[in-house]
Amino acid sequence: MPVLYGIFLYMGVSSLKGVQFVERCLIILMPPKYQPDRYYIRHLPNKRTHLFTAIQFACLVILVLVKVTPASIALPIFVLLLIVVRKVMNKIFTENELEILDDRLPEFVKRKKADEKKKKGVPTTASGAGKSVTAVTDR
Repeated sequence: MPVLYGIFLYMGVSSLKGVQFVERCLIILMPPKYQPDRYYIRHLPNKRTHLFTAIQFACLVILVLVKVTPASIALPIFVLLLIVVRKVMNKIFTENELEILDDRLPEFVKRKKADEKKKKGVPTTASGAGKSVTAVTDR
């Protein structure tokens, strides 16, 4: 039996490697110099990412505390309250921030799209002296 526990423990710990929530929890403890190159790190300030992670961590702690107490019969109600928390997060974060932090697309798909945009050279406009000039970035 201990062998099975060891196998399941190993499988559980090894599956945490690609989970964005776990990465963001570890990034809180990491100096910026050693942070990995992730899409949400490139496009958002660390404070916003840490705030989002803290809210998610608080929700997780509340759910675990409710689960281990005699009030565990009310766990489905607390799970439904997560919908309310998500709606409140729409007030705290902008739509763009939530799309970056809480998107259904995997990290490598978002990074690939961003790199393709950068490669194509998204045109930007700069106005000066009444004239509008179009400049292509990253050429």
